[in-house]
Amino acid sequence: MGRRFVAVEWSRDTIETFTRPRLERVVTGGDEGGITKDVGWEGGGGFRVLEVAPSMFAEVEGRVWLAPWAVDSELAEATAAQLAYDFDPDPPFAGRKGRTRLAVVDGLVNGDVVELLVGALPPEEKVVVCGTAIDPEASERLKTLRSGSRTRKIPASILAEYRIARDWRPAPTREPATAVEA
Repeated sequence: MGRRFVAVEWSRDTIETFTRPRLERVVTGGDEGGITKDVGWEGGGGFRVLEVAPSMFAEVEGRVWLAPWAVDSELAEATAAQLAYDFDPDPPFAGRKGRTRLAVVDGLVNGDVVELLVGALPPEEKVVVCGTAIDPEASERLKTLRSGSRTRKIPASILAEYRIARDWRPAPTREPATAVEA
């Protein structure tokens, strides 16, 4: 039929119970519903089910902060050790070296993340923001907001070990949204 769409569903159960079975019938040509007969659909195409991670941001008392899962983890401790910072978990910061704080983000460091971190930083301190991914514009934004601060991608050696360990941990407490892409 030449259609492309993305469907988003909060509940994994809804995807597994209703959406996936219907899409499988459409792809195999076994669906009797919708406009299948009207357009003479006999099957074809495909779809993917993707999981969307929980938000990196959380609202606390009317203010937006980085969610605890994104900044408070074994990744923060390992990164602090690798970069020779004293591990000093004080969310959203994970470490300290003199007047420089370390922030470790399990996700993309973008302009919004940088602004939140600088907003939580005392005026006399700088920050090194490490993330699993860095938006190049975030680096420039950070330099503008807090001179002497910088971004760094978390070293690959740390990420590899962290991701293996993460795959064996229970999922975050908030169920992520699920998306279907066809």
